[in-house]
Amino acid sequence: MPLRKSTLQKLSIEFSKDMYQDGVKRCILPGKILLQGCCVWPDNDSLIYKSAGWFVFWNLFVMESCHAAYVCKYLTDISEAVGAGATVTTTMEGVVRLYIMLQKRTILHTILVKIWKNFWSVNVINPYQREKMENRAKIALILTTSFLASATISNSQISGVPFIKNRGMILRSIFPFDGYKIYNYELTYVWQFSCDWFILFMINAFDYFFIALVTICSVQFVIVQEVIRSILTEESRGHREMIFGERGKTMDDREMLKECLEQHKLIIGICNELEESFNITTLIQFFVSTSAFCAASLILKVDSTQFLKMVMYAAAHLSQLLYYCYAGSVLSYESGRVADAIYECNWHLSYDYDFRRALVLMIQRSQRVQCLTAAGITELGFASFLKV
Repeated sequence: MPLRKSTLQKLSIEFSKDMYQDGVKRCILPGKILLQGCCVWPDNDSLIYKSAGWFVFWNLFVMESCHAAYVCKYLTDISEAVGAGATVTTTMEGVVRLYIMLQKRTILHTILVKIWKNFWSVNVINPYQREKMENRAKIALILTTSFLASATISNSQISGVPFIKNRGMILRSIFPFDGYKIYNYELTYVWQFSCDWFILFMINAFDYFFIALVTICSVQFVIVQEVIRSILTEESRGHREMIFGERGKTMDDREMLKECLEQHKLIIGICNELEESFNITTLIQFFVSTSAFCAASLILKVDSTQFLKMVMYAAAHLSQLLYYCYAGSVLSYESGRVADAIYECNWHLSYDYDFRRALVLMIQRSQRVQCLTAAGITELGFASFLKV
């Protein structure tokens, strides 16, 4: 137990320092800050911390139930039902993300420790390739940050206008009491206001976290490609020393290949854990983005005065789905390229039978491309985005 507490503490303190020193791994830090603010960063197993997270979850669940009840009640009124249903799906998105972060805390903590302690630094590869990978991480951050900015602007209007304009509710809901009665209205509005903003930051915090994890894994495949491609050259000596320190100076080709095999196995294992942990969330993301696009189109058909609002609403959800598909597509592409890198390592210059056999086995494993899916229904990639 003391060892566990020490590890958890380092994940919050030394973890940030080490991540910042790597040009790719540092992309996880914005998500870490936001998730800590939402009480779901997986480095604290204390009762108070977990209780706070579950308390917020059940508040959101109750709010979502009341909001969904309104849609069910006015289901025959297309305009009213679709307008409220658009925010029902968004709220559900936040509830599911929060549940995943609370329920998968241990698995996510394990993934973070492996990335921190076992993933190779991007500094191993050549400067040109390193800059390219760092730019890839920056693109992931820019995409998620742009969505956070647009969502914040949009939510400012959604959460403020109902009170100022006509003393309405932020989310049209059915309550077991008179929500518009004096004091009841004010308390309910504050409750919805707080939950609404929490959902916004929860969704974006999760997106930062998920996209960063997938990006780091895809870059790790690139690092393995570069190391294996030069395993029989003099350049490999520098790789071994940079990765393993003093031990790398005396490491032969067979030992280095064994380390590459283990590293490749580690990355595949983490990709499988990401798939297991996030496939339901990805399915919800596809459902919400598709529903938002359809809802916006239907509302425009009924009420053309909401053109700008609905276009922005649909564009925001499609852009959110886009960076999910972008990250998944890059991961699949880079995992598949490992087999090409092995074939390009000048294997014909080595007459070590065991070395060659290990290369064949690694090629066979690399040909099973790693991909993230929406609960197995569709792959997370550009093809799925174009279908939507």
